Amino acid sequence: MTSKTPSPTEANTPADTPATGLGSAPGIALLILTLAATVQFFDRALMVVILEPLKQEFSLTDAQLGLLSGLSYAAAFALAGIPFGWLADRGNRRNLLVGLLAAWSALVALAGSANSFAALVWTRVGIGAADAGGQPCSVSIISDLYPSQRRATAVAVFFLGVPLGMASGFMVGAMVASQYGWRMGFYLVAVPGVLLALLMLLLVREPKRGASDGLSPANAPAPSLGETLRFMRGQSSLVYLMAASILVTASSSAMMSWIGSLLVRSHGQSLENVGLITGLCMGGFGALGTLLFGWLADRQGSLDMRNQPRMMAVAAAVIAVSGTAVSLMPTVWGAAVSLALFASLVAGLNGPTYALTQSLVQVRMRGTSMSTLVVLLNLVGVGVGPALAGVLSDYFATSYGNESVRWAMVCVLVLNLPAVILFARAARSIKADLVRAQG
Repeated sequence: MTSKTPSPTEANTPADTPATGLGSAPGIALLILTLAATVQFFDRALMVVILEPLKQEFSLTDAQLGLLSGLSYAAAFALAGIPFGWLADRGNRRNLLVGLLAAWSALVALAGSANSFAALVWTRVGIGAADAGGQPCSVSIISDLYPSQRRATAVAVFFLGVPLGMASGFMVGAMVASQYGWRMGFYLVAVPGVLLALLMLLLVREPKRGASDGLSPANAPAPSLGETLRFMRGQSSLVYLMAASILVTASSSAMMSWIGSLLVRSHGQSLENVGLITGLCMGGFGALGTLLFGWLADRQGSLDMRNQPRMMAVAAAVIAVSGTAVSLMPTVWGAAVSLALFASLVAGLNGPTYALTQSLVQVRMRGTSMSTLVVLLNLVGVGVGPALAGVLSDYFATSYGNESVRWAMVCVLVLNLPAVILFARAARSIKADLVRAQG
């Protein structure tokens, strides 16, 4: 009789794992965390929808719009992100989330009363800072509720908040902004944020750290920030995954920030049609891609963990091709079909990316690991991507006029090509790195 050596995904997993369906305590926590993410991404999508009304009201350039939709939010997010991740590894993550969500809701309401470009920028700075701890705390909690074999799927469910928030922000936000003005959109999204903070306080409990992996690190001191960062740097597969994700995020954030302007300028679409097209493509197909890719990542990872970064490499290549098609298609229907494929794969990467970020580090490093990635994604990806596209659009405007956004997007999408190589490189060392993280 031969014995089977457990794989990195099987090692240290409790023999009897608790129920994790939506009716269980972990399921309820996952549902509330997902709804909170949905509300916050509604706000991000709303900013995309109202860029053209803001441009007209405040007489802004495309570079200023890029600053408003990207860098102002991302810079504050970056400054606050790692400190909040550090706190998440040491304190009560549920309580931190409740406070941040309440502060975020108040700042979103203030954005609706901004009477100048500078005032609006400052509210986005505050919103970015308040938003910084949400994903690190949430994903760290989820990782302690769901074992590694189901982690990518659970994290994918959480990141359904991205396409669902984008869809509701585009569709509902566009309708509200069109009928009642852009300010009402901010007032609308602030209310559910407060309600979800209360539900989180009442129904979500702080989970025991490491419980889903059969570990008991609760009494051990959390590693210092320096120790955590050094450990992360030594995980070569994690470094490659982070670098590739930053490049993909830069191009996808640019597309998501400027797709509304592209549809208005190049295809003559109304604000309502922009909301419908982007909502269905990024929301509907984005949600589908999130669930399918997360489920497939868990299935493939159970066979060989190297399959997950390999899948991500293929996705990055298709994102580059489909995004270029969105930018250059002569008809709105062609752009919409390409956008559906683009959005499904961009959203699909969330589950395996963030799940691996948790699995490739030690338990008391998960908050810092997550916040480090999220900060880099927002500072470099969300911050630089839309702003770079805006600068390129202004540059191309002298030659291409209203078509300048198309060519700006094509240039930014080139960033996906080195991401393909980096994802493939991550597959080489991921098995050894997973074992090291469990040690």
